[in-house]
Amino acid sequence: MENLKIPGLSAEQLFTRQTFLLQSFISKSALTNSNTTWEELSCVGYNPSKGKLNAIVSIKQATGYSGGLCSNGSKEYVRFFVDFKDGSGFQDMGYTSFKVADISEVPAGPQHPLKYMTSLYINDEKYRRFLSCNQAVIPTVRAVLSWNSIPAADPTATPYYGNVKDVNIQLPRKKFIIWKDIFTALNVKEKPDFLANIDLQAKVDLPPVGPVPPLEQLYATYQRAAVPDHRTFYATVASKISNGTKFYKAAAAYNLADVSKLKVDISAISKLILQPAGQADVTFEELTCVGLNTAQDTLGAVIRVKKNSGFSGDMCHAGSQEHVAFWADWDNNGTFTEYLGTASVTVHDISNIPAEGICYHVELPVNLSKHIKSCITPNIIRVRAVLSWSALPSTTDPNALNTWGNRVDAVVQIRTGQAAHVEGEITLVGGVDRDTIDPVSFLVNASSTPTKDNNRPYGGWVSFHGIINRNGFNGELKYRIEYKKYGAADNTYAPVSTAENFSMIDFNPDPNLEYVDSQSPADGWFIYKANPALGIYNENNYLAGWSTGGLADGNYTIRFSHYDATGTVVYPDTFSVVICNEPMTISPTANTSLDLTKSIDLIITGGDCHCYDKTNTNHLINGELRATHPYFAAWDFDLQPAAHINGAAPVPLHHHYNAIGDTGDVSLPWQLDVQQMDTCGYALSISAQTRVILNSNTQFPWYGVKAVGFSVSNKCPNA
Repeated sequence: MENLKIPGLSAEQLFTRQTFLLQSFISKSALTNSNTTWEELSCVGYNPSKGKLNAIVSIKQATGYSGGLCSNGSKEYVRFFVDFKDGSGFQDMGYTSFKVADISEVPAGPQHPLKYMTSLYINDEKYRRFLSCNQAVIPTVRAVLSWNSIPAADPTATPYYGNVKDVNIQLPRKKFIIWKDIFTALNVKEKPDFLANIDLQAKVDLPPVGPVPPLEQLYATYQRAAVPDHRTFYATVASKISNGTKFYKAAAAYNLADVSKLKVDISAISKLILQPAGQADVTFEELTCVGLNTAQDTLGAVIRVKKNSGFSGDMCHAGSQEHVAFWADWDNNGTFTEYLGTASVTVHDISNIPAEGICYHVELPVNLSKHIKSCITPNIIRVRAVLSWSALPSTTDPNALNTWGNRVDAVVQIRTGQAAHVEGEITLVGGVDRDTIDPVSFLVNASSTPTKDNNRPYGGWVSFHGIINRNGFNGELKYRIEYKKYGAADNTYAPVSTAENFSMIDFNPDPNLEYVDSQSPADGWFIYKANPALGIYNENNYLAGWSTGGLADGNYTIRFSHYDATGTVVYPDTFSVVICNEPMTISPTANTSLDLTKSIDLIITGGDCHCYDKTNTNHLINGELRATHPYFAAWDFDLQPAAHINGAAPVPLHHHYNAIGDTGDVSLPWQLDVQQMDTCGYALSISAQTRVILNSNTQFPWYGVKAVGFSVSNKCPNA
């Protein structure tokens, strides 16, 4: 098992760690390089079918996390950026976080490194493209880990405590294509006469995915790619084998008689499959990390796919699956006594796979209710993940390996609990940890020395995630989440929602059944159907969503309630939040004075579309800008075309929220010296953002740009 703990911390290291949050008052000169002594981002993966990014973080030390589990401890933040290869570079997808604490090394068994998993949903729909059957859109994900400080929204920034990791991921195939894309792909300049009436924006549904490619075609392709026969026909041969210790339930396979006609040595393939796999083959795929999302009772693993073929078909076919079985060693003594379940992800032959491979992620909700302890006794267990391509892993032997795959062990921390009764907890509000909501200001990540990641309200649709611990109670449980205007009477509480769709997983059928549970209670009392003891899980621990668009901006109180085993209503959580749905509005006209009725405006003194030159009397452009909002985050200038500005930039260049009460700039002069710029036409634009967590996404909302135009010449006419 991995052993990353670094012993022998110096007093200076500990002092720097303990005073990290005082850095702005001490010295920033030392904060230049990442320090991974305490924590390190180990793996990053993506599940294309779920639109979910996951990171697994190694927590290496017993101390240095600001207190034990009974305290607030501290936070590890992971911010995700994605370069979708569309020319826009890395785009901020938002951040996620989890609690860490000091956990002693005294108990028997390994206690560190502890592996924590954290997740973030993204919407990749607009970036999906249909390139060809064997080519995929392969973005690069950059994950940035930072201890106790939210990583900057700048993808080039380096955290002090933490690290940066880049991996390649794969987007799903687009389900349709528009005629314009077809013409572009075929290099058609003009529409043929017989297609003259075709709407270029009309959608053409792509044919459904087929099961397996034609046998002869696949075999010829794999022979050219040097894919061994026992890989090509693994599903075909292995599915027919049962030797008492191995049972292969594989994906769709070819007819064995048809395979034999290709003069394939089936006997040799059988021997390779049946030989003991002390270390299975990781030529094509490899399990790299396993971790636990402690707050959500969900195990996860990252798989790196290494080859461009050998996965039973391209994206116009079903491909194959990577299966990961999870096991638990509840006593942390090296003996894995309980099989927890298997999770899978679909993979394909992809010709444009990068040399570094593609990282996928699988996750499995697990029943930890019988193993929850109080915060006084940290509950550290060992888990094992076993990877098997195409054939399901063993459910009876944690040491068994099939031909393709490997296994990885890790130690993880189970969440704490208070008592052996029905107990509910909201874990996420609007995509961020519930405990990041300040009890005084009601803002997220409250700070008196803020950056734009601090002092954030909510807007739009606010999601609530959480868990109700049944603790042995198998009867019907109902819960409700309500809201009222802050300070209003309790009889004004109203449900945040009366209709929801829950993504559920039932682990009793084989294969597991994923289904949607739709409920529409008029009074907002939803039935909590997740019951790990019976193998039924709420896939995302989603409880309800709150549409705030029709509400007045201001403070609201949230109340979470549920029935206990005796039929009594209990109230495990009541807290307040700030709602702000005021957008930033942009002046649509070319103005000579600022439009004070809008949030964003930009003018050049005397009007735009004028000529400026490099003479001493006409080289300065003066203007004013407006970018203001009650929850202002930032405004930035952009001067284009950048290739011709030669380092010239307007002054000031930007303004980022940095003080309590900072609402941006109501009317701010700016200036640009054009003397070093090339002769050309230019556009100067301003964009601004707010700190609102809009629609449960920690990205800063984008409202558009306001631009002004001008030209630069050696000497302007009539100047």
